[in-house]
Amino acid sequence: WKGILTTIAFIFISPLLGLLLGLVFGSTVHWIFRRKAPSQVDHIFRKGQLLSAALYSLGHGGNDAQKTMGIIAGILFSAGMLGDKFYIPFWVVLSCHAAIAVGTMSGGWRIVKTMGQKVAKLKPVDGFCAELSAAVSLFLASSLGIPVSTTHTITGSIMGVGSLRRLTAVRWGVAGRILWAWILTIPCSA
Repeated sequence: WKGILTTIAFIFISPLLGLLLGLVFGSTVHWIFRRKAPSQVDHIFRKGQLLSAALYSLGHGGNDAQKTMGIIAGILFSAGMLGDKFYIPFWVVLSCHAAIAVGTMSGGWRIVKTMGQKVAKLKPVDGFCAELSAAVSLFLASSLGIPVSTTHTITGSIMGVGSLRRLTAVRWGVAGRILWAWILTIPCSA
């Protein structure tokens, strides 16, 4: 029960943590670069987004792939295909990483477009802060062994960074529809 309750709690905690870190990182970065010209800031953070996107991707694979690996290995173990000792075969690790990579390459752009343009209009500095705050959240959750949704986490981060300009910069109607989709996903998948 402890594992189930922790997982359910982090369905709500991970977007809030992302939102909070998005506010903190966004405020800090905007304050540090407050005297720079917007074109200079854009130039710096277009390159910086390569780093933040890489960290977010690493966090995504480190958390989401782990969940899938555990399910597959659990099925293999319960079917007696792993012998007496539970372990995760290396081919399962590679398969899960490949599946996440292919899924992100083929369908991830729609999610990125919705998050980066429809929830809030993000500039490169905002994208950097959102990705970095989501990556930190994912690394923290993974280090504690807690499965979280990377989509929930990045959505909270984007809302945090987006609301720095003003609260109306976030399209709360879109955010509300995303929230309802999350709520309905749990009983529908069960």
